[in-house]
Amino acid sequence: MIKAVIFDLDGTLIDSEANYIKAWQKAVILHRFPLTDEDLLGICGISTKEEIDYLLARLKTMDQVELAIESSKQIFLNIAQAGIVRLKPGVKELIGYCKEKGIALALATSTYQPLARKYISYVDGYSDDDFDVLIFGDMAAHGKPDPEIFNLAQQALNIPKEECLILEDSHYGILAANRASIDVAWIKDMVDLTKYPEISYQYVFENAFDVKDWLTSHE
Repeated sequence: MIKAVIFDLDGTLIDSEANYIKAWQKAVILHRFPLTDEDLLGICGISTKEEIDYLLARLKTMDQVELAIESSKQIFLNIAQAGIVRLKPGVKELIGYCKEKGIALALATSTYQPLARKYISYVDGYSDDDFDVLIFGDMAAHGKPDPEIFNLAQQALNIPKEECLILEDSHYGILAANRASIDVAWIKDMVDLTKYPEISYQYVFENAFDVKDWLTSHE
């Protein structure tokens, strides 16, 4: 029986990934970065350190990497401030169900807390009070795909791994869940994860409504 649900933030709890890609596309055009749309999809779900290494391999200089990150970040924050970034479909209903049934909730993201705080403050309906545990990327020595962030969330919840379920949308997020030895559900978003044979997921859902329905059927 599931006694805890651990949410990823970007692309799972909120629809930031699609808007993040839009911000990157605008930054690419603005500064003429040699990045393709496929390159931009590869940024989804990775930690800040991984993002720097990923971009450095493509942009070649740290000056370009820093410009790319800062430009895309500012464009994304402008998008968030305009109220465009929203909770994903069914999230409020799933959270409400979990609270009603006494299922603990955690948020576990590779995004560093200062940046995450900036944009989630603009997301209508988001509240820290919905979660028993909040883990941000700067609370861990290693970001996803390292399992540390999920292990920290599970330990803080103090619920056995076999009674936890992670909700993720990204390749690196699911890989981190696999390495933490915690069951994970792929919530479909931007990236087709069927092309990554090195990851495994126990469940596939279209959205959080489906997660709620599944939990209801397994009470």
